[in-house]
Amino acid sequence: MTLPSLLEPITHIKGVGLAQQKKFEKLNIYTLRDLLFHIPFRYRDTSEILNIQDFKSIQEGTFLAQIVETKNVYTRTRKVLTTVKVVDQFNSKLDISFFNQSYLTKTFKVGEWYIFDGKISEKGKTKNIYNPKYEKYTGDISLQKHLGRIIGIYHETEGISSRYIRNTILPLEKYIKKLIPEPIPKTLLKKENLPLLGECIEQIHFPNSQDILLKARERLSFDEMLRIGIEMEKDRKERSKLKSVKIVEDKELTKDFLTSLPFTLTQDQQTSLKEILEDISKSKPMNRLLNGDVGSGKTVVAALAILQCIRNGYSSVILAPTTVLAQQHFETFKKLLKPFDIDVEIWIATKKSKAKSPSSLIVGTHAVLFKSDIPDNLNLVIVDEQHRFGVEQREKLLKGGSKIPHYLTMTATPIPRSLTEVVFGNVEVSTIKQKPSMQKEITTKYVPYKKRDDCFNWVNTKILNSKHQEQAFIVYPLIEESEILDAKAVLTEYENLKNIHFKDIKTELLHGRLKEKEKGDILDRFRKKEFNILVSTSVIEVGIDIPDATVMIIEDAHRFGLAQLHQLRGRVGRGEKESFCFVIPSKNEESNESVIDRLKYFSTHPSGFDVAEYDLQRRGPGEVYGIKQSGIPQFKIASLTDIDMFKRAKSVAKELVKDDNIDLNYILENIFR
Repeated sequence: MTLPSLLEPITHIKGVGLAQQKKFEKLNIYTLRDLLFHIPFRYRDTSEILNIQDFKSIQEGTFLAQIVETKNVYTRTRKVLTTVKVVDQFNSKLDISFFNQSYLTKTFKVGEWYIFDGKISEKGKTKNIYNPKYEKYTGDISLQKHLGRIIGIYHETEGISSRYIRNTILPLEKYIKKLIPEPIPKTLLKKENLPLLGECIEQIHFPNSQDILLKARERLSFDEMLRIGIEMEKDRKERSKLKSVKIVEDKELTKDFLTSLPFTLTQDQQTSLKEILEDISKSKPMNRLLNGDVGSGKTVVAALAILQCIRNGYSSVILAPTTVLAQQHFETFKKLLKPFDIDVEIWIATKKSKAKSPSSLIVGTHAVLFKSDIPDNLNLVIVDEQHRFGVEQREKLLKGGSKIPHYLTMTATPIPRSLTEVVFGNVEVSTIKQKPSMQKEITTKYVPYKKRDDCFNWVNTKILNSKHQEQAFIVYPLIEESEILDAKAVLTEYENLKNIHFKDIKTELLHGRLKEKEKGDILDRFRKKEFNILVSTSVIEVGIDIPDATVMIIEDAHRFGLAQLHQLRGRVGRGEKESFCFVIPSKNEESNESVIDRLKYFSTHPSGFDVAEYDLQRRGPGEVYGIKQSGIPQFKIASLTDIDMFKRAKSVAKELVKDDNIDLNYILENIFR
């Protein structure tokens, strides 16, 4: 076989026609490189060949046996049962059964030896193995490709099994080392003690041992981390060339602003404020993440930065992911900045989008803002809940003018350190963990389903005793009932709650299908206490601030990630009153130990950072934060929690980016991805 190009189509391999090509494309496999970089997601070690006798003490394994007899038997329903009698080298016998594979009587010839791998099934004293995997024995175990060794299990699609993928790669096996170029300079390979990429790709598909496989996986993990590191270092290098306008701090103004507040800033707020004011005082544009827990007071910190910017004669912009949140920010910042006569404008679909003042604060959603006349003197951009914006959307403002504005991201979704290292490695991070002293801790309780009605009765009494001064949220995972998911739906439960549990309390409904104006009107009425209970989906999870909401009930709580539950919990406890959060699993899940453990962990950990780390370890960043919108990298093999590996890769990335003689594009094109 002539050495092909990695860019050859998959049809270059003998036996892969147009029909199979279409199936491979469903796995994003178009070229030979795609095929070789389509790595197993797990492995099964079938290298230990057992005796049939050993199956008395274990339930699953691999064994070598000779075919003694084969026959097809038709059942009463006209299905075919193929029985294969085998014997191993110690004369131990076993029956193997296959369903609806009558052709196997021709495949298995008496006297031939096969390797089988499967699970024992017992009926009384009879042991059988049904539908095991099998491969003809070559006479040399080291030459086996599908059994008798460590085998990879691949992501599959209809018509493309793991075995078929392995067979498709086989013709390339002896060429892999030559096919795969080594993109990392030899000096760095030696320094980091890394094996060659070609050797690793070969071992990833056909591993000789667990130790070699582990080293191969480490190299591929390093490559994935290195890609992120290079992109970050390139971005950092480019940003170092950018210029912005300095915002000089007026210390008297800072003092006046802090005096105007009815509370004292926490130490975390003071530290974050100092870091931000230092950043914007430089001619290099700020690029900072304000990572704070729910209710930790990020808004106040941002408000002072905005005030300093405007008093320097420049405009500021706050981007919110929804109209409802934009409206809320508008009201909050207007109140905070009122003593300083600052013009605060809102740009949403129902408002005119043109700045009235040359130096003002504009609050809006990205969709409307991008259609508007952005002020030429824009010098501070603040994006709330960045992971809810598309990456391209949030970059647009930063590339709009000749001068680059300072950029601050705020999030109330606590991001663990392991994730900030990888996702925000080129961003400075300020963290606010402490809560303002006037906020009381939210009491969180795990409520078994059987005590659900007791929980509702307690809330009913609490609201009535407060003379309708306290309010509650009740949250459900679905809008309407599903044939697929066994979960409570807000449309159904709203009627039950209104007519059965809370007959004497005004109750309203909120969900994502309502128009933005309808949502805003309902929340505005809730804020004015025109009703006391809001039954909703998770549409209220971010930013909604109702000071007199003191109770949050989350039904089917197991269907939410812990980070999302924490966001929902943060909708209460915004004022000075004692607040409560109750998490209730479904009736079918209350005996599920893993569900109970998760919800009990949540109920005993008020810190969003603790909850986020726990959630990240169990569900992964894509589930917790949303991969497509967040910019979180999708790895095949690397782990975002492997901080040591990332630091190592980042160190190499710095060396590569610093050296102008290195072809970074070549490295990025050829490292594993």
